[in-house]
Amino acid sequence: MSIAEKAFLGSMMKAEYLLKDTVIQPELLECTRNKEVMRRMVELTRTGKNIDLITLSTLPDLES
Repeated sequence: MSIAEKAFLGSMMKAEYLLKDTVIQPELLECTRNKEVMRRMVELTRTGKNIDLITLSTLPDLES
């Protein structure tokens, strides 16, 4: 798993407003799991829900 991708996703989680401003799309990430995590983060943001570690770790159908 790419450390850069982990740092990127962590930044998005810590400051959710960055997710709305980024031009990086989930498809541009290398790791399949990171792509899915980012897709879920975008989905949660669109529905007005907060993004946090507990929410992401309890999502159904997210690969281990």
